[in-house]
Amino acid sequence: MPTGLIVLKPDVQHAYGATLAQKHTARVKPQLRVASREDTLLLLDLSDILTITPSYLKATALWALQCGQAEVHQQQAAQAPDSGITPLKLFPAVSGCSRDVAGDVHEFFAGRGLPILHITKRRADRMLSAQLLGSLDPLLFRTLGALTEGRTVTAAQLAEQSDEKISVNGWNNRLVDLHLLRLVLRRRQGKFWIYSPIAERITSWA
Repeated sequence: MPTGLIVLKPDVQHAYGATLAQKHTARVKPQLRVASREDTLLLLDLSDILTITPSYLKATALWALQCGQAEVHQQQAAQAPDSGITPLKLFPAVSGCSRDVAGDVHEFFAGRGLPILHITKRRADRMLSAQLLGSLDPLLFRTLGALTEGRTVTAAQLAEQSDEKISVNGWNNRLVDLHLLRLVLRRRQGKFWIYSPIAERITSWA
């Protein structure tokens, strides 16, 4: 799992609007400094939430995803100067969702063609299991499954182990996409990237 962990738990039952979301994220702003240096999981704990709006998710989970993607691309900001997007080594996920709230999160991210993990079981230092909410290309989902089986792999190892007739470059492209979507971690060892999943077991929510 990422080196750092930040848990953001709203102290309300109804998470409505960007203003409230920004107020809540401001509480963990000092902790976000660690994400400028090391991979950090921002876990949005929705266990007390009964209802949630798209604008709240946009200003929390989607914001964290966009910050993470900006860091990958080494962008200093999004197109709009006042977007609030800062390059950070963030990996967003949600936890504690009721069936209804999980459905709202799923619909929000699926509508944008994006995935997000719903952590369903964890320990202090490990994400044991998760459900995939939102949208993910079937090929990428199969690749993610191969990672959760092997835990830590390179593109060359996947090419060697898999029955799929895909080149090392093809596997590498899939892994790069999964990293950009903040579903897997990576670290460089020599000239190779080594990838590992955020959670040890990942299943489809549906």
